[in-house]
Amino acid sequence: MAEWATYTLADFLMFSPRVYFRLVERYNQELWPFQLVSIAGALAILFATATDGRRARAAAMATLSVAWFFCAWQFLWLRYSTINWAMSYGTAAFMLQSGLLLLGIRWTDSAALPANSLRRRGGIGLMVFGLLAYPFLPLIAGRAPASAESFGTMPDPTAAVTLGVLVAFLPRKLWLLLPIPLLWCAFSALTLLAMDDFGAWAPFVMILTTFALLLVRS
Repeated sequence: MAEWATYTLADFLMFSPRVYFRLVERYNQELWPFQLVSIAGALAILFATATDGRRARAAAMATLSVAWFFCAWQFLWLRYSTINWAMSYGTAAFMLQSGLLLLGIRWTDSAALPANSLRRRGGIGLMVFGLLAYPFLPLIAGRAPASAESFGTMPDPTAAVTLGVLVAFLPRKLWLLLPIPLLWCAFSALTLLAMDDFGAWAPFVMILTTFALLLVRS
């Protein structure tokens, strides 16, 4: 037991920060300009969340499902798993979340929260954070701009937008869709913390904000 106390988070890393962020940079270069398409999809989801139309909300859930599938296939499985064997499990979790989001379409017929409700505005705020803040994190963290993360291509901003949508909709059954995004945020925060990257605060903020909004009654 005393030996375990000597370990730090960095001791559990299977790769160096340089290797990981170089992987992200090459991924972004290979996908460009697909990131513009994914951002357009996020904007469409943001619009759908701000409206009360059932069809718009169903389309938002379907778009989220595609985003989770794409992250699982293109980033986690084809790239991240080459430096981290645990991402085979991450891929399975993301694929499961993609399927759950499709299942969640049938629950979007529940009445949306009032437009002026704190929870709904907070959910939209989470979406904006995932859409607009994440691409600028490298500038704050002192990394190359090429390592920027965007919705639909990288897990963290995709999880942020998803949590925002789920918090803003919040039919009772949608709580079933929260665990995987929250667990991913926790994993990502610990990984970035182990790499001593300043961006570790972002997924922590997403977790705390989500739980705070879930405690709000309206």
